[in-house]
Amino acid sequence: MKSKTTLFISFLYGALLLISPNTLAAGKKMHTVPDVTQGDVIDLAQRSGKFNILLRALEETGLMGELKKEGPITVFAPTDDAFRRMDSYELNELFKDKEYLKSLLLVHVVDGKIKIKEAVERTELVSREQVPLFVYTNDSGTFVNDAKVIMGDVAAKNGIVHVIDTVLYPFKG
Repeated sequence: MKSKTTLFISFLYGALLLISPNTLAAGKKMHTVPDVTQGDVIDLAQRSGKFNILLRALEETGLMGELKKEGPITVFAPTDDAFRRMDSYELNELFKDKEYLKSLLLVHVVDGKIKIKEAVERTELVSREQVPLFVYTNDSGTFVNDAKVIMGDVAAKNGIVHVIDTVLYPFKG
C-alpha cells in the first residue's frame, strides 16, 4: 500500500506537468487518466508552463510552426528543469548556435504517434535527426536513452508527447 506522501507526490506530477495528461509514468506501471486532446503539442506545452525553455528554443530555430501543424508526431519533451540540469555555460552556448540547437531539438521528435508501450516493444526509434532513441523499462521507470519518462502518452491533436527529465543530444549511434 502506498503512503499518503507517495500518493500526493504522484498526484503533483500529474497535475503540474501537463494540463491534459493521458498517462503518468510510475515505475513500470502507467496510470491512465482520460484522453483529452484540446490542442496540438505546442498548445499543450504552452498551457503547462513547464516547457518555457523548450518553447523558446523552438521559436528561435523556426521549428515552432512546423511542430504545430505537422502530424502525427511523437515528441519527447524535456521540461525546464531538464534544461536547467545542463551547465549554465553549456545552455547559454546552445542558444548561440542555432543550427546545433535545431539539431538537438529534432532529436526529440519522431514521426508517427507512438505510445510508450509501443516504443518499449520496439526498443529503438529513430528521431527526425536520424539519431537512435533506445526506449526501455526497468525498476526505476521508463527511459529513452538516459532520460526518464516522467509522464507518457499525453495526447494532442497532431500527435503524442512524452515528458522527459533530461535533454537528449544529437550524437548518432
